[in-house]
Amino acid sequence: MDINKLITEVSAAYMPLKLKSKNGDITPDETESLFELSTKLELFKILKTSFMEEITKNAKVMKYFLDNNLVTMHKETATDSNDKSVEVDVPDQSINERISMLPDEFTHPIIEKMVKGHKENIAVFSKTSDARLKKEQFELDVLNSFLPKEATDTDIYAYLDEHYPSGIDQKAMGKVIGEVKKAFARADGRLISECVKKRIC
Repeated sequence: MDINKLITEVSAAYMPLKLKSKNGDITPDETESLFELSTKLELFKILKTSFMEEITKNAKVMKYFLDNNLVTMHKETATDSNDKSVEVDVPDQSINERISMLPDEFTHPIIEKMVKGHKENIAVFSKTSDARLKKEQFELDVLNSFLPKEATDTDIYAYLDEHYPSGIDQKAMGKVIGEVKKAFARADGRLISECVKKRIC
């Protein structure tokens, strides 16, 4: 997921429409497009900030880069907390270059966390604010487009019926839940639990 490329592409489409809207010469369809583009741009900038934090704070990310020969390092002199000069390893690649290298194993958990937050917000705004609900739902759809398809209850029941046609023993519930989680690239834990419970015999 090259977040920098996405931001550039969305910005290129957004700015002309933004200028047109300021001149008061914009169609209803263009107004909708402007909403979608501005929402994407805001969302992508938030994602970029989160990816930058992951790169600078998660030591596993640098290990991944080094292990896969994606970055090279050079020495620079810096000052520690005691005002002493120390040599530190600094990547040759810029932060933007490293962001574009982030694999799914690091980006997906960040996006998943945001998805969870949007689902919670939708539950709240569905009762109070149509405008905010529209924005939250659109952002959720965009975020989901970067993740594997989420398993539905139909998918989970199909798996359970295939592997446990006679039902599930109460004592095996935890084991089965673990198996179902491994079977799908992406599935809601609460939904899995509910489906398994309904197949307990």
